[in-house]
Amino acid sequence: MELTRSQIHELRQFMPDGLLEPLVPIANPDKATLNNQVAETPRILRASLDETARARVSDVQRFQSLWRDPELKSVWESVESRIKESNGQMIQPSGKWDRDYDVLLKELADKENSKTEERQREEEEAERAKVLSVEGGWQKVLGQFVQRGVPGVRVAEEQDGTSLAVALIRAGAVFLVRGVVPEPGAPISEWEVSSKTGNRALTKLEISILECLGSRSRKWDLAFLLDMISSYGDIKRTPCVKCNRLTDDGAQLPTLRHLRQNQQSTEGEARTYTFDALHSGCA
Repeated sequence: MELTRSQIHELRQFMPDGLLEPLVPIANPDKATLNNQVAETPRILRASLDETARARVSDVQRFQSLWRDPELKSVWESVESRIKESNGQMIQPSGKWDRDYDVLLKELADKENSKTEERQREEEEAERAKVLSVEGGWQKVLGQFVQRGVPGVRVAEEQDGTSLAVALIRAGAVFLVRGVVPEPGAPISEWEVSSKTGNRALTKLEISILECLGSRSRKWDLAFLLDMISSYGDIKRTPCVKCNRLTDDGAQLPTLRHLRQNQQSTEGEARTYTFDALHSGCA
């Protein structure tokens, strides 16, 4: 808005200061400058006037593009709404900008983001309730994953009945996925991940993977977690999607995983998820 306002004031100077600028040194030689000298011939004067006119038309076109920019649509909608609320009175009767429109834009963006987040929470909660109500529960999700036969990934149930061992053959890593039961008889509320290494100390790679898995969203979603763990199955040959390199400047593999957007793939009642690999410095 402030940029638009300043351009409006510039457009007001088109006549005579703008379009007739080449005539200024002719009428007042003292105002001649290095970039705007007295034209030596009528042809040069005509060319200067034509060039100035084209430049000013270009300025107007740029202003029109800015005015119609989709990013300002929400601002104009807000302005029009406030004008209607004030019975057609102009928002700035004093001729001053009483509001910081950078702040206004941020408020509008925050409000829109809040609505989006609330909608996503509602959709996720509905999906969670649907998953919990499916006959067979998480065992069915596990069965569907096993049937897909993801290369280099092996899954086995532990004896406690609520845990899984997920082995990544090519990566040489095994993870323990444990279901959290808040109280006896209640369904699993979320899934925790640890490394199944026995007495061996965790490698730096395993620590980085566990940190990413632990920070994931949808901790209740076993299908999401199994696909995320599987995305590390070929980590030693999977480059970063941003820099397209296998290792970064610190010789580290891309251990971060971001859910790929706009996924529509489903398999029966269980969704499948695809993740992009990223170095920490590329995220």
